[in-house]
Amino acid sequence: MKAAVKAIKFFEKFADKGLRGKITQKFFSGLLKLIKPRGKLILKDLARVYPESSEKWRKEIRSKVYENLSWTLVETLVLQRDNSQAFDWIKSVKNIEIINDLMQQKRGALLLSGHFGNWELGASWLTQNAIKHGHKMYVIYQPIHDADIDKYLIDMRERYGMIMLDKNISVMKIAHLLKEGAHIILLNDISGKAELRVPFMGLDATNTPGAGLMAMLTGVPVIPACIYRNAPFEHEIEFFEPLKFLQAKDREERLRLITLEMNKAIEKFIRRRPELWFWLHNRWKN
Repeated sequence: MKAAVKAIKFFEKFADKGLRGKITQKFFSGLLKLIKPRGKLILKDLARVYPESSEKWRKEIRSKVYENLSWTLVETLVLQRDNSQAFDWIKSVKNIEIINDLMQQKRGALLLSGHFGNWELGASWLTQNAIKHGHKMYVIYQPIHDADIDKYLIDMRERYGMIMLDKNISVMKIAHLLKEGAHIILLNDISGKAELRVPFMGLDATNTPGAGLMAMLTGVPVIPACIYRNAPFEHEIEFFEPLKFLQAKDREERLRLITLEMNKAIEKFIRRRPELWFWLHNRWKN
């Protein structure tokens, strides 16, 4: 879809932190609220996850989801002019010593997060912080169907300094990188294989097994991390202590327990600020 990429590049040149950024955000926000992409799905899932909530609250959250997405797009476009702006927009980082200590020890880690807040800004900051400490940052991504947009996104992320790993890459190869001390970002909040069913936000869901398998094979720390939006171009990042997993003799049960703990970690972000999560994804497929 070359036309879509041209439109994105137009807004990339137009948007800034000032008036033009606000105009661009109003355009995107108005368009989202008019079209309401997956609007019924968002309301349905909010009702299932928060059964005690009112319809008014659910509609307010949906509106705020669109608002966050519109600012996320604007910020990501403005970031392309100078990636180092990420250090200015991240106003505070909680528990940074957790990840910096691991890098100093040259220990690998899985950085567990989701499509939450401005995840592109968070990944850019993580990558540039790693480079400052003499390390590389990898991210596992899922190619999208449109080849032109997929290439644009890969080029954009590589400009941050990320090393992109296709989700279809061998788990053993990723395990090898982790054992060598690599840090790998995982956005592990999407649906996966039907045979790995573990609750997410209290509802039965399919899950991707890759993250759990990597943790099982390598034993590297799994560090939950998230980025919160406080205002346009003002964010904070928080790291959490490495997850602790229950042991099980059966391999499949161990994978299930690891995946469950990862889901619980991501749930904490979402329940704290539900308007910052990407509710447009069909997380609870039949």
